[in-house]
Amino acid sequence: MTPLPKVGDILHYVYLFTHEQQAGRDEGVKTRPVMVIATQGQRVFTVAITTKADRQASTLAIPDQVADAAGIARGTSVVVDQYNHFTWIGYDIRPVSPEPSYVAGRMPPGFTNAVISALKANATGINRD
Repeated sequence: MTPLPKVGDILHYVYLFTHEQQAGRDEGVKTRPVMVIATQGQRVFTVAITTKADRQASTLAIPDQVADAAGIARGTSVVVDQYNHFTWIGYDIRPVSPEPSYVAGRMPPGFTNAVISALKANATGINRD
């Protein structure tokens, strides 16, 4: 069995944004990095990491030093007004090298806590099962 990811892990995942769901899509447009913000049993909760923060309603910028340490691009942000959740391992998770790993990186605890604190109380969750 593939181990459950930990809070702060970065996965490659076909994330479904709320605006895509509202447009009638049931699958995201592309694979993108996401950050695990919680696990409950076999359920995994993720937020999107995006380079297009200007198109999102609510984001938290990732400091360059944190992005470098986590292995993601500089100038990225975390979307904090929506999230996806699914039963692990999920259909939309993509493996990373060296296979069969699914964890592409990890956010430091301080920034992980900042993201969880910034997550809006009224954030929209999309069940991806």
